Amino acid sequence: MALYALLWYFLPALSAAVFVAMTIWHWGSADATRSFKRAGALWPRALWFLGSLFRGILPMLAPAVLYADVVLSIVAGWSPGIDQADLMAMMPAGYWLALIVFAAQVGWLMVMHRIGAPIKEELGETLLLTVLLTAVHPLVSVGIYFTFWHAWYHDRRLRLWYESTTIGLADRSKRRDQVIIMIITLLGLGALLYLLPPGRSTLSVYLVAISIMTMPHMIVVWLMDGRESTLLSTAPVQTP
Repeated sequence: MALYALLWYFLPALSAAVFVAMTIWHWGSADATRSFKRAGALWPRALWFLGSLFRGILPMLAPAVLYADVVLSIVAGWSPGIDQADLMAMMPAGYWLALIVFAAQVGWLMVMHRIGAPIKEELGETLLLTVLLTAVHPLVSVGIYFTFWHAWYHDRRLRLWYESTTIGLADRSKRRDQVIIMIITLLGLGALLYLLPPGRSTLSVYLVAISIMTMPHMIVVWLMDGRESTLLSTAPVQTP
């Protein structure tokens, strides 16, 4: 977290690009892991990577289809070193963004069909998320997705990890660990407020803080995915 905070301080444009790429991967892989587990499928790496990228495109690009100015102004607010006009020049037209989002979600559903996921349920969720993230103001739609979809699933998954005897966390307190992590997080936020130049908007500071906290979180979850995949692939086959 400290290293990424320093990167934001010295190379904000690169840090912003890392944040976008990291979010596409992390949000997408979280949804892919949930759907693979729901389908009872193992982690065929190629399909899991494809599914993760296809789904991660949705929450990152869909809000810009109708609200490109809002999205670009938020990104430009992350740092004075990021120019909104340059971002606008690089941004594809709205219909191209819509086509990319549509193609990515078709790809997602093809992966879900391939692994035997309940396709009607996946289609319903995909349509719901697409309408939410495309039609609703980005600050509302992404906030709903992050809080009531992505974060809720992670907390539920973490609770199951702490209750599992195979993971080795059954003798630990999830609440105690979360309190310790929260204290570390608050100290990190204080350091971030000290490092960032004055005059930044509250939203900008919040999103930069989110990016810094996402970095170790993404790494830990990626390790969790790998361990679960290994445990599933080595589990004995149950026969009637």
